Amino acid sequence: MLTNFFFKIKLIILRFPFSRLVFLITLFAILLFLVLFFLFGSGVLLLVTFFGFIFLSISSIFLFKFKINNYNLEISKNIDLKNINKFKFSEFRFITNTINKKINYLRNEINNSKKILNLYKKSNNYFSDGIIFLDYDMNIIDYNNQAINLFQLEINSEKKLKKLTDFSNNLDFFNFYNNSKEEKNLEADITFSFPQRYFNLKSVNMDKFIIIIFKDMTEYINLDITRKEFFANTSHELKTPITSMKLNLDALNNSKKNNNDLDFDFFLKKIKEDSDRLEKISKEIIDLHEIESGKLSLKIQECELSFFLEEIKRDFFMILKNNKIIIEINIQLGFPKIFIDKNMFKNALENLISNSIRYSNPHSKIEINCIYNNNFFIISVKDYGIGLSDKDLPHIFERFYRAEGLRSDKHSGIGLSIVKQIIDVHNGEIYAESLLNEGLTITIKIPYL
Repeated sequence: MLTNFFFKIKLIILRFPFSRLVFLITLFAILLFLVLFFLFGSGVLLLVTFFGFIFLSISSIFLFKFKINNYNLEISKNIDLKNINKFKFSEFRFITNTINKKINYLRNEINNSKKILNLYKKSNNYFSDGIIFLDYDMNIIDYNNQAINLFQLEINSEKKLKKLTDFSNNLDFFNFYNNSKEEKNLEADITFSFPQRYFNLKSVNMDKFIIIIFKDMTEYINLDITRKEFFANTSHELKTPITSMKLNLDALNNSKKNNNDLDFDFFLKKIKEDSDRLEKISKEIIDLHEIESGKLSLKIQECELSFFLEEIKRDFFMILKNNKIIIEINIQLGFPKIFIDKNMFKNALENLISNSIRYSNPHSKIEINCIYNNNFFIISVKDYGIGLSDKDLPHIFERFYRAEGLRSDKHSGIGLSIVKQIIDVHNGEIYAESLLNEGLTITIKIPYL
C-alpha cells in the first residue's frame, strides 16, 4: 500500500512540467535556507546547504529520468503523438513535433510504397519489359512473368526462382548487378549467347534492394543489321553490272577503232547481259519494297493451275534448251481451281524455277508436283542440283543471304526473299528441304480461300 502511495505521489508530481518542478524544489530550498539561517547560524547552515545541494541534484536527475521513462511509455501507448498531453510533457514538445513530422513523412512514404506495390502487382504482367527485384546477396525478392518469357525459362507453381543464377549465368549480367550496388541508377547493353539476344538493362538502387528492368532489343538490332546489310549488298549488286558495263563499253570502243566486228558483237552481248542483270536486280528491289510496304495489293483470280504452269514452262523454253534441262509437271487428278494473284504467283514460281535451272547440272530435270488436301494446295519445285548444306538451309529466305560455295556469286540474294513475301501475302507457308549435292525441294502451301 505504501509503495503504491508513493508511486501515485510521483505520478502526480510528474504531471507538472519538469522546469516547474525544479523551480518549486529550488524555492523550497531557499525557504529552508532562510529558516535555518535565523535559527542556527551560518556553520550549520553551510553543512545543511551542502547536503541539500547533493540531495536536490540527485532528486532532479531521478525525476528527469523518471519523466523520460514516462514519456517513452506514453509514446509506446500512443501511435499518434498528437494525443500526448503537451502540458504534461512540455519539455519534450520540440522532440514531439520532430517525431510527429518524421512519422508523418514515413507514413506518407509507406502509403506511396503500398500504392506503387499494388500498382505493380496489378499491372506487372502487362509490362513489355522484364522486372526483377533483388537484395544485396543476389536473392530474388520478386519478378514478373515477362522476365520469365524474355529469359525463355520454364517454371511451374512449385518451382520458384530464388537466386539471380536461376535466371542466367551470363557474366556481363552479374557484373551489371554488382555495379548496381554502387550506383543509384545504371544502364548498359549486354549480349546473351545461344541463342544470341540483345538486352538493354536499367537498374534502380533502393538502398536495401535493387530493381533491374530489361528490354529485349534483339528485333531492333537485327533490323538495324539487316538494314545495313541491305544497303551494303544493294550497292555491291548494282556496282558489279555497272562496272562490267563500263569495262565492256571501253573494250567496245577499242573494237570500233580497230574495226573488229567479231569483238564488237561479243562486247555488245556482254553489255546486254549486264543491263538485263541490272534491270532484274532493280525490279527485285522494287518488288520487295512494294510487297513489304503493302503498296502492292492482291488481285485474286481463279486459276487453272495446269494451264498456268505450262505457260511458265514455255517462257523458259530457250533457257531449258540451252542448259539441256527438262521440266516435269505432275498434278494430282481432280486438282481444283486455285485462287491467287496470277502476276505475283508467276513471279514467285519463275524465281524458283530460275534458281533450280541455275544450280542444276546439264541433262537433269526439275519436277513441279501439285497435290491438295482438305485445307491446302501444295506445290513443290524439286531439282537435282548441288543442293544446300544444313548450315545454309534455314537462311535461304533471308534478304541478301548467300550460301557458301558454288551458290555464293550466282544470284543477288533477293529472289527467294521475294518468293517468301509473295507466299506470306497469300497467307501461305513455304519451306525448303535439301541434301548437299542431291538437290533442293521448295514446297508452297496455299490455303483455300
